[in-house]
Amino acid sequence: MTRATIALTIAGLAILLVAYAKGVGVIHGGSVIAHMYWATAAMLMVALANFIAIAHLARSERMIQELRAFAKSMASLMVRTRISG
Repeated sequence: MTRATIALTIAGLAILLVAYAKGVGVIHGGSVIAHMYWATAAMLMVALANFIAIAHLARSERMIQELRAFAKSMASLMVRTRISG
């Protein structure tokens, strides 16, 4: 997941730079439609990367909560074992 997020972020940045260059070209008489396509692609790429990052974070948080619950149950089990043993 992390690699996908980084790859999408880098690709989005590259597309954003192309969109910027197309925007500068529009100032000098270039195609507005080409600029809008590249700008839209950049926004969608970054939005997808952010969505994947958020999904990855939610999964990680759930795993951390499960690990904490497991560690807490193991700690209470060890305390009971020491008391009864």
